[in-house]
Amino acid sequence: MKNSIKLTTMTVLLTFSTAAFAQNTAKEGLERIKSNLNNSKTNLSEYQKNLKTVEGNLNEVAKAKSAVEGQQKEVAAQAEENTKSIQKIGKQETELQGLINDEKGKTAAENQKIAELEAMIAKIKENQRKRESNVQDYQHQMSQLTEEKKIWNSRRDTLKDQYDQVNKKIRELASEEKEWKGKQQGYKGEVNRWQKEVDRQQKISDSYNSLAEVK
Repeated sequence: MKNSIKLTTMTVLLTFSTAAFAQNTAKEGLERIKSNLNNSKTNLSEYQKNLKTVEGNLNEVAKAKSAVEGQQKEVAAQAEENTKSIQKIGKQETELQGLINDEKGKTAAENQKIAELEAMIAKIKENQRKRESNVQDYQHQMSQLTEEKKIWNSRRDTLKDQYDQVNKKIRELASEEKEWKGKQQGYKGEVNRWQKEVDRQQKISDSYNSLAEVK
């Protein structure tokens, strides 16, 4: 994503006083003014290129940040759905456990009746066999729900890891965005400074050319 930023070596600018102009020939003064103007233009061009690079990187960071935020919302929605599924299984477990307890309670009550109602022993035993079959069926369903719950719990942990990774990426992108914005401000300042220097050198050049024409 990052693009490299290169700066050309800048020639130190020399500001000439009136005394300095008097000590140099007209030709030397003109050459130095032209050199300063060209150096200023070169520096301005380099900083403008670097500013474009920084702004391009900021756009890429914004796109990446938007994509990661979309992933964050998707993971959060999946996590919510997973939680609802776990809650639903928990409710079913409670209901099945209530049915199992109910059947076991009835079996115990019927065992008490065997002693009192010998004539109904055969029927009660038949009922017991049916209820035991029900218990086995409920226990089988309970076992299936337990395995299914393990799968959902495992998926919940996976989603949590994904969510943590997305949050980490968002923090990294926010930090990178802040860094590039700081560089953007710096380069804008340099562009402004060198634009002023170009204008100043242009004025000096124009003034010197005017003086040369008068002479």
